[in-house]
This record gives sequence, structure tokens and C-alpha cells, in this order.
Amino acid sequence: MRGMRFLLNSIVTAVAVWFVTVLPFDVVVEGGEDEWWKRALVFLAIGALIVLLNAIVRPILSFLALPCLILTLGLFSLVISWAILWLTSWITGAIEGVELTLGSFWQTFFAALVLAIVAAVLQALVPGAGKGTRH
Repeated sequence: MRGMRFLLNSIVTAVAVWFVTVLPFDVVVEGGEDEWWKRALVFLAIGALIVLLNAIVRPILSFLALPCLILTLGLFSLVISWAILWLTSWITGAIEGVELTLGSFWQTFFAALVLAIVAAVLQALVPGAGKGTRH
């Protein structure tokens, strides 16, 4: 069941990444341009990487940034989202055929905000995709 939830969250995040690439945030996904299904797999790979980083790195960053999170009443979590997106871009730069390219800090910051909102809305709409779903 965990594998299915990971796959659903990866698909939801991939759709959110696609949505962010359509907006003028200077976020570009490269790879798989020759076939539509390869392009979908590239977005799925980036979505899976973001879900994996959110599961492993985000708790560590949140713990380390706890004083900043408390002082800003949780708004510092947007900076953590930016860091996850930047780390995803850095990791995909080392993978051949899959690359997430980001713009300036502020463009990436707002892209991370929109990505988080769209992913949260989609996770609420897709049955079984949320964190709290237990069967």
C-alpha cells in the first residue's frame, strides 16, 4: 500500500510540476521531447524525486530550521520548499535525459509556492494520495 501511495503522490507531483512549467516562472523540464510517453516519464521521474526528497530531506531541514519556523509562524517552510526544488534541480543535472532547470531565486520561490499549492489540492482530490490515508 505504501508503494501505491508513493506512486500516486509522484503522479500528483508530476502534474503539479507540469503546471508550474506552463506558468511564467522560468522553470523548464528537459528530456523526452521525441515521444509523449517519454516526456510523461520524465515528469514522473521528477515528481518521484521531489516526493522522495520531501520524505527524507524535508524533516531534517524542518528540524534544523525549527527556530526560524517558529519565529516566522511557519512561513520559513516556503524557503524549505525552495530548497527541495533547488536540490531536485541539482540532482537532475547529474542524470542524463532528465533535467529540471530553474530561474532566479524569486521565480523559483514562487514556483515552489505554486507547486506546493497545486500538489496539495490534487492530493486532496485524488483518493489515496494524501499522507493521512490509511486502509
